[in-house]
Amino acid sequence: MSGPSPGVYLYQTSENGMHNIEPAFGTYALTAWRERLLRQAQSMSVSWLGRRGALIARRFALRGWHGPIDGVAEGFRLRVHIADNVSERKFLFMPQFVDPVERGFIHKRLQEQGGLFLDIGANAGIYSLSAARALAESGKPGGVICVEPNPTMLARLNTNLALNGFSEQVRVFPVALSEGPGEIEFTISDTNLGESGLAGGLGRTIKVACDSLLNVLSQAGAERVTGMKIDVEGMEDRILMPFLRDAPRSLYPGFIIIENSQQVWAEDLLGEFERSGYHLQQRCKMNAIYVLSEGPGHDK
Repeated sequence: MSGPSPGVYLYQTSENGMHNIEPAFGTYALTAWRERLLRQAQSMSVSWLGRRGALIARRFALRGWHGPIDGVAEGFRLRVHIADNVSERKFLFMPQFVDPVERGFIHKRLQEQGGLFLDIGANAGIYSLSAARALAESGKPGGVICVEPNPTMLARLNTNLALNGFSEQVRVFPVALSEGPGEIEFTISDTNLGESGLAGGLGRTIKVACDSLLNVLSQAGAERVTGMKIDVEGMEDRILMPFLRDAPRSLYPGFIIIENSQQVWAEDLLGEFERSGYHLQQRCKMNAIYVLSEGPGHDK
């Protein structure tokens, strides 16, 4: 399986191509006693009791703390904004509860195959960081494409990539994915930035650039895609239906991790998965993992 080579993807944020983290990492470090509670929360077992213990430790650690936090979770250095994004707060204090099956599946596949991973709706970069590290550890050629249109989350994503030395392995597309190129309304959630999206809802509306998934892959020079994660608040069908109809089979991701949102999809995306040769590998708490079948009968 071929894919982009390391170093192909560079997200430039200044004239010299460097992404400077200001203020320096550690500026927002927790005090010693709060850090101990953080470590306690991260060490809790993956169980009902462990989850309750982690939540209690987090509640005490965050009491009276309102700004960002510079911390480490699963070996990743992160600048976390606790006030307006649930997924950032949860991953810092409870990474063992954040999609462990899905991220484990990604790690195994990328370790075995290398290649290109797509993170659509990248948010603060949890999946992108996990994929980039798996590729780096594998020693195989590969890269990551992130798609994130929210300007606030885009800045946080690039900060986290830079803090972990992955800026050259990852290419970030600051667009919303839709049926084609243009401009589209994007709603910024009032309470949880991770729930922002194209479908509307409570919050302020901004205009963002949009494009199709096929066009993004073409711009990236992609030839094959090892896997993809997509979480776009119920708009998955608007992105994947035209892609599966129009893209060559060589660009079909080998696996797709997708949020369980079929109750709000306007089209029969799961039916299109079946027609395109995907089968359900595993159903998780919030997501489902689909794997592309190989062999005759699925050529385009």
